Amino acid sequence: RHWAGGAPPSGRPGTAAAAPPAARPDPGAPRPSADPAAALRRMYVDTSPFSAAHLSLNAEVLGPERMLFGTDSPPMAAPLEDFIHLIEKLPVDAAAQQLILGGNAQALFDLRSRP
Repeated sequence: RHWAGGAPPSGRPGTAAAAPPAARPDPGAPRPSADPAAALRRMYVDTSPFSAAHLSLNAEVLGPERMLFGTDSPPMAAPLEDFIHLIEKLPVDAAAQQLILGGNAQALFDLRSRP
């Protein structure tokens, strides 16, 4: 019911408040998919969790093409080299590592065409 375009419930069980006109979704906007696998194919994650297990799971489940290099900095919990080393240790090839370290961000944010 939340994604159906209405406002959150008014607080009374079984009722929903009507959304004001400005808050109604654009009828031409894409609707969220009911297919969780399709939603995962659109999701990107960053590499700021300083956990080799977490990063490996993201690479396995989402794929390296859905990972963006990030350090959650500032504050940075470890030197930049340590974050890069975690990416280099992932069970992916060198091309996938380069996607994670910058190629994905360049494509996603169209950074190659900008001065």
